[in-house]
Amino acid sequence: MKKKYLYLFLRVLVYLLVLGAILYGLYESPYNPHPHSAEDIRRWVVGFGVWAPLIYVAVYTIRPLLLFPTLLLNLSAGVLFGPWWGILFLLLGGFGCASFCYLLGRFGGGNWLLRNFGGSWGERLTHYLVGSGSFKKMIILRTVPIFPYDPVSIIAGSVRLPFKIYAAATVLGMLPGAIAYNFLADAFGTPRFYAALAVTLLAFGIPLVWWQKNSASQALGSLKNFGKGSDNNGKEYRD
Repeated sequence: MKKKYLYLFLRVLVYLLVLGAILYGLYESPYNPHPHSAEDIRRWVVGFGVWAPLIYVAVYTIRPLLLFPTLLLNLSAGVLFGPWWGILFLLLGGFGCASFCYLLGRFGGGNWLLRNFGGSWGERLTHYLVGSGSFKKMIILRTVPIFPYDPVSIIAGSVRLPFKIYAAATVLGMLPGAIAYNFLADAFGTPRFYAALAVTLLAFGIPLVWWQKNSASQALGSLKNFGKGSDNNGKEYRD
């Protein structure tokens, strides 16, 4: 038994050391601009000229490794490319990041990490995704704003959710938010800002309210119960 826990400890230690070294190298790289605002990202990306769209999509794809703030990347698409092209490049970048996290979960030891360290959220989402209706469930996880984007992607890969289902649901689920973010960024400093802000709040608020009122929340529990480790039927998910 002691050997088992020692082996587990060594695996975790090696995994964290490798991951830490990669993150430190990328964070301290002279090519990392360490943005503090959407304008910082805009100035940095624009510096690449005609390659700006490709750089934006590539940076968004590996965003978890660069530790770039997601909100700033979402807003900078509209600032960089305008509301219409911004939607396209935001979707491409978001899908690239979702695919990266999915592959990390599927081939990077995600299933092992999920079993040992997923906790109640990981167990709940795993039971949710492996059942029937995966496409609809994945769209719900993408549109309801309380579910963390990257962990959901890693869990989907870890439980081997078919990629074509995952990809289609991810793109459709991202679309309302991509539209809202781009028109919000494009409206900064104009009389249209408050209208764009209202649309953004609706884009995220309507799915949340619908999920709370709909039977879709039964499988995962209400918003109140989700963080407690039990569903609406009283089933407990222990860490």
